[in-house]
Amino acid sequence: MMRNSPGRYRVRLFLCVGAGVLILLCLKLRGSSDEIEIPGYEKLDLKKYPDLGITLAEELPADGSVRMEKIIHQTWKTTDIPHHYIEWIKTWIKNHPDWKYMFWTDESARKLIADKYSHLLPAYDMYPENIRRADALRYVVLYEYGGVYVDLDMESLLSLNSIVRKYSCILPQEPYEHPIIDSNFEHLVINAFMACRAGHPLMKKFLETLPKFAHMWNVLDSTGPHYATLVYHDYIDNSKLDPTDNDGVYLAPAEYFFPTIDPSKFSYMKERCYKQFETMSFIRKRACVSLKRRGLQRQPYPYSFTNHHWVHTYFINRISIHGPVSIFDMAPHVEIYG
Repeated sequence: MMRNSPGRYRVRLFLCVGAGVLILLCLKLRGSSDEIEIPGYEKLDLKKYPDLGITLAEELPADGSVRMEKIIHQTWKTTDIPHHYIEWIKTWIKNHPDWKYMFWTDESARKLIADKYSHLLPAYDMYPENIRRADALRYVVLYEYGGVYVDLDMESLLSLNSIVRKYSCILPQEPYEHPIIDSNFEHLVINAFMACRAGHPLMKKFLETLPKFAHMWNVLDSTGPHYATLVYHDYIDNSKLDPTDNDGVYLAPAEYFFPTIDPSKFSYMKERCYKQFETMSFIRKRACVSLKRRGLQRQPYPYSFTNHHWVHTYFINRISIHGPVSIFDMAPHVEIYG
């Protein structure tokens, strides 16, 4: 049989060895990458560079009705899920036992768009990568069904019930240092997690503007975080609504949903803070000082709802030596469109 062929075993052995080398390399980089060096740090007036972010969680309702549909949405190419996502998927089901769980495959995602949002289909079909279609899908399902969209490499740490009692639409920020050190701007929206009631006007705006950005060369600009940030700012600048309004949007602190720094940025951040600190803008200097105080290898906070594991889903899913697992085995109550 094909599954027992020598060629199949050689491929698996090659993947296993490659994965081992990659893991050792990552461990080596991690072990030497936590210390940020800043020239002249001892002479800085550190009071001028307060830490980024929050130190305490806000007060959230302990009871009452939620302000969006209790649905968790996740997506993958098929219903067979790479092994390394299994435990993280289970955390969402465990922490939200009374929530509906909907799963979207490439096939069911396109069917939904063809059935109910056919005007988006030309842009959806022309995207050069699946990640763009996955990005577009999350805006569609939140507008159509409401609830929470979450990437497979997100781990649930706490139930979302408390925060969705207060807000009807929640967008998270990437770790503060990411956009500041990368591009000298603050408050980058990340769409790996989003929560919103069905029919929210922000999600409608996402759907209306998707075709206008379909030609953008980079996925960040066409459907991803840069696009989401642009649409978010345009919406709040024009609506001027309080985040607790039914049509308002809450930009959550990074500590709530993205408390850890992406390890792939460690070396880059270290190099920038060391070599360019003297010529940096104030906000970049503040970000470097914050990194030095708090470290690169962080842990979630007691009030973190989720933790992002920075797998970069569509890049490394092939290195697992374990076979895939059916979503029906992990979540027998799963619903799939169509």
